[in-house]
This record gives sequence, structure tokens and C-alpha cells, in this order.
Amino acid sequence: MLFSLMAMIGPSSVSAKPLTDYNVLILKNSDAWGTPAVEDVLTGMGVPYDVMTSTELQNKTARDLIGAYDMIIIVSDQGQQFYNEIGPQMGKLEEYVKAGNVLEIHAANWGWNGGLWTTPLPGNVTITQSYSGRDYVIANNTTLISSYASHGYLIGLPANAEIITVQAPGGSPDYGKPSTAVYAFGNGNVFVTGLTIEYSVARKGPEWKAFYKEVIINNLGYSSMAPTPKVPVQKGINVMLFNFYYYIQYHRALDEYNVLYTEAVEGGMDNETLGIAQIQNSTASEYYANASQYGPVVANFPRIYIFIDLRKATLHQKQAVKTLKDAMAEP
Repeated sequence: MLFSLMAMIGPSSVSAKPLTDYNVLILKNSDAWGTPAVEDVLTGMGVPYDVMTSTELQNKTARDLIGAYDMIIIVSDQGQQFYNEIGPQMGKLEEYVKAGNVLEIHAANWGWNGGLWTTPLPGNVTITQSYSGRDYVIANNTTLISSYASHGYLIGLPANAEIITVQAPGGSPDYGKPSTAVYAFGNGNVFVTGLTIEYSVARKGPEWKAFYKEVIINNLGYSSMAPTPKVPVQKGINVMLFNFYYYIQYHRALDEYNVLYTEAVEGGMDNETLGIAQIQNSTASEYYANASQYGPVVANFPRIYIFIDLRKATLHQKQAVKTLKDAMAEP
């Protein structure tokens, strides 16, 4: 899997929302490297979104954002006006994250539009210019390759940050140059990357698109798990019920996936779609294995840390099923 949760936080609801029930805000003044890659990927996944400029954001309060969006994405490679206007509004975005939401920052500047970040990111994190044609994905030992896979690495990450990618300009990972990380901030999470997501998703291999889809699914998973005081997750009976629910949902989705995958292969489904479904299935299996590391899952239902991995396993397994179903439904 690409990364896992850093904090044990409770659910906002018993069931995981389908991707079509989320709402994402994209912040940008122009396309990064001339491509609306973020919008294209969200559209392909069925995730609703709005697009807003840095000037339009000035008319919104943190409460407006909290009430309307599950996640906010700041697009890479903007002009200087964008960074000049977004910097003074960072406090508003921090308040949004602390309320239990996700801020996904594509921090690769020094791009075609010529803009530079003028303020630190949440938690006083900064990005330092450093070009690398290869970036290493730590969790699965793979390498993302592009003309410039990343434009910088991150400095000042908090102790709770999980490093997802590091620069590997010579082919070997440089763990002193983290290029993608996620960290808890208040009740929410900040995902920040120096990867050239938009450029590489649009112009390089399918592994980039698969990687970014995984990022979105994981980040939306964080958002849907924002803690809600109305749900007393610390009480054993509630944790047990949540775990039992996801245990059943995971196995149902797994059974459905196995049937659909066989039908898809026999029906000649394209390898790219099959590969995306396999990534989701494999990630689900790894989360389920994490939940099982302390012994049989059923025997450990009251344990809250099992809930996190069971829920993520279910989310990914259902996405694997949806990927196959959507492809089969196409004319």
C-alpha cells in the first residue's frame, strides 16, 4: 500500500461513502503545465468537484469551506498572483483541516507558470527547489519516472509525518529528500507533494495515473474518518459493532471482486483497467493483513486499532469492485 493512517481516529458514520458522495474543491488560477489532469482524474473516478481561484477563495470563510467540501486540492505550477493571494489565506485553510478535513497540496512550483510559494505550508513545512527525474515510492519499492518527477523536497515535516516518496535522482532513494508526505494537523490531515502530478499524469505512463488515483482514495478515506463527538468510539461495544460491519462488508466485496475479475478477464477487459482493479484489491488485502497481525480478526473485534485497517480494506475492496463494474457497464 502507498501509505497508512498516522492517527487512530474514529468514524463520522458507520458506512464508507461511495466516491460519488464526496465533494472536492480544486484551487487554481490556471492549468498546471497546460493540463486539467486533476479534474480529469476526479471525473474518471466519479468524484464531484468545484474549481475556485485564489481571488474567489478570499470571499469564503473557513466555515463555508468546512460545510461544503470533504477535501481541498491546491494545484501545482501556478502564476505568482495565485501564491501571493493563497499565502495570506493559509490560516483559513488550516482551520478547515483542523476541523477534520483534508488539504492536498501539490507544491511543485518553479513550473511553466513561473510562480513561487511565498509562505510556509501548514505546520511550517516548506519545499526546497530540487529537480529529480526519479522519485521512489517507499511502501512498494517502485520508482516514478518523468522528465522531472519532482521539483522539490520537503523540509520541516512534523514528527508524525509519514513519508510516501523520496527523490531518487541517481536511481537510489535519497531518504533525506522526502518529496511526498502526509501528516496529522488538528483533527484532519495535510497531504503535500513536490511531485509533478499534473504533468506526469497527463504525459507519462499509466503508473502515474494509478498512483494519483490511490492518493485520492486514501485522502478521501482520511476525510471520511474525521472524528465526530456524537459517536462514542472509545466504548468497546461501538468499536466491536463497527469492526463487525466492516469485516462483513470486506468479505462480501472480496467475493464479488473474485467473480467479477474472472468475468472481466474472460471478456477481454483491457490490461490498464484490470491493473487498476488489481492495485485496489492488493491494497485491500494488505490492510486486512494489518488488521490480522495480532491474531484472528473476529477474536479481536473490540480493539479500536483493528477498525482503521478493516475500514480501509473495505474501502479499497469496494473500489476494486466498482472499477470492474464501471468498465463492464461501458458500451
